[in-house]
Order: sequence, then structure tokens, then C-alpha cells
Amino acid sequence: MYESILQSPSIVRFLVCVIPALLIVVPFARAALKMDHSSRQDDNVMTTGMRFVGAAFIFIGSFANFTAWQGASSANSSLKTELASLSALSETILDYKQDATLSDAISKITTYVQTVHDTELSKIGIRGISDNSTVLIRTQKTKNSALGATPVVERNSAEQQALDIRSAVIAIEQANIVNERDLNRMLKQVDDFQTIRRNRLSGTWPLVPQVVIGTFLIITLATLVLIGWYPTGPRKRLKLIQVVGSVAVISSVWFSVLSTQDVSVQSARFNLPIEAFLSRYG
Repeated sequence: MYESILQSPSIVRFLVCVIPALLIVVPFARAALKMDHSSRQDDNVMTTGMRFVGAAFIFIGSFANFTAWQGASSANSSLKTELASLSALSETILDYKQDATLSDAISKITTYVQTVHDTELSKIGIRGISDNSTVLIRTQKTKNSALGATPVVERNSAEQQALDIRSAVIAIEQANIVNERDLNRMLKQVDDFQTIRRNRLSGTWPLVPQVVIGTFLIITLATLVLIGWYPTGPRKRLKLIQVVGSVAVISSVWFSVLSTQDVSVQSARFNLPIEAFLSRYG
């Protein structure tokens, strides 16, 4: 359920943050308003409890927000570095007068980037590799191929196309259409690209572990109960302001924690670098 909420549209995440908070705090607030609060002997005890729970909420909420922000920044940096390596490779290829072999290499690079956009960073593929993405079959020859034991390896389509980029550079080498210096540069750029891709896919998601989210949820429930049950004073208007303001703050913190973990193309920070790359080389 936690992961499905992270993959949902922003409006759904917003409603998930606001509606449950209201459903919890409103009944307690209504019950508190009906009680006689002429005696305020427990003010010090309840105030201490609210401060303690509120401090715990702020601490865990800040930690969850920082963890989500740091993880999202790292994922975005990895994507930009990956695109930068492909840009460098594309520029090296475009330095030469284009023929079929060179044009095919550029086409494979742009196809790979588009596939990453459509699968690995799509709404469903927010993890890094889409669960329902198209699977391609890659037949690899080995030393045992002469014995009729050619293995068939199933790969994600983006993974297949990443390998096709290397194959395209090898085809350039075999065609002998670039000088040795640029060829060595291309091979190094392909190696760098594949290393960066592995680093991007090795990132964990969700960015905030479930144990932290579970702890944050428990503290949030305690905070909402105390906010709803404990009156700030005899005046109902102050109680209403307290409840509405507190629910707004709590919902905003939760919305921030959930939304920061969006590392798909729904987020502009991930979509714009890909769109810029495709507009340049597509």
C-alpha cells in the first residue's frame, strides 16, 4: 500500500494525507468541545505530553523529509550523469560525416533514452525497472555454442538497448570509419555509461524505509489524538483554529515526505533532462 501511494498522482497523495487526519481528529475535537472545561488542573500534564509528542513528530518528520530529499537528489544526479555520458558519446559520433553505421549508433542511443523514459521511469516503473515492461530475448554465443548449448537470456528492454549501444560502437570499430583516438574515446564513454547505469539501478526505493514511515505514522496518530482531545482553552474558536492549523501542518509534512520520493517522469526534475536530450539528439 505504501508503494502504491507513492506511485499515485499528486492529488491522490494529497487526499491520502488530509482525509485520514480529519477523520481521526474531528471526532476527538467534537467530544472535547462538548465537555465542561472549567477545571484546568491537568493543563501542565497535557501540555508536557503535547510538547513531547510534537517534538517526536518534528524530529521523525524532518528525518523522513531529509532522507527522501537526499535519495531523490542522488537519483536525479545519477540520471543526469548517465545522460551526460551518452551526450558525450553522441557528440563524438556526430563529429564525423554521418553514414549508416554512425546514424544507427545515434538511433540506438536515442531509442534507449526514450525506453528509459517510457519504462524504467514511467509511472509503473518508478522502482527503476518496470514490472510489466516489454521483455526482449537476447541470444548470446558462448564457448559451448558449438555443442548446441546457446543460452537464451531474457532482459528488460532498456537493458537490451543498453547492450545494443555497445554493439553499435563495436560496429563502428569494425567499419573502420573513425580514427583510433576517437574510437578509444567512444569505447571508454560506453564503459562509463554502463557503469553509471548500474549505479542508478542499484539505488533503493522507496527512498524512506517502511520502518521509518511506520514509526512516523504511529507518532502522527498520537499527535492527532492529543490535538483533538486536549482543548487549548474554554473558547471553541481557539480549539477550531488549533485543530485546523495542526491538521494542515501534519498533512503538509506527510505530503512532502511522499511527494519527494517521486523519482519517475511524473516529476519535472526527472522528465526535463530526458526531454532536453531527446530534443537535441532525437
